[in-house]
Amino acid sequence: MRLKESHENGVVIFALSGAIDLHYAPTLRALFQSKLNKRCPALVVDLTAVDFIDSTGLATLIEYHRDAAAHGGIFSLAGVNPNLKAIFDVVQFEKVLAIFPTVAEAKSAITRGQVPPYMADEPANG
Repeated sequence: MRLKESHENGVVIFALSGAIDLHYAPTLRALFQSKLNKRCPALVVDLTAVDFIDSTGLATLIEYHRDAAAHGGIFSLAGVNPNLKAIFDVVQFEKVLAIFPTVAEAKSAITRGQVPPYMADEPANG
């Protein structure tokens, strides 16, 4: 797993590659914790080059989404490739997270205020 971090107009972008699995999830969780500590206003995770994600990786993404909301932080995913789309469809990730085809579309939606923070009292099953 590799991560490249960039910042564009107040949005942090994590471009990940490789696998998000049991071995990498603790590292990703620590990186997310750093963003939480700094009260990151908006984070987009680019999954274009991620070829695998397991339940630990899925949980890590959901945990950050939930925890970022405590300070009004916005979280979204972008670039979900076919390998991940099948997994995300099964767990219905689109009901919980804002998912966009590209990072540019995610940034645009965030800038326009179209990505709300997670609300703890929202129904999980829509």
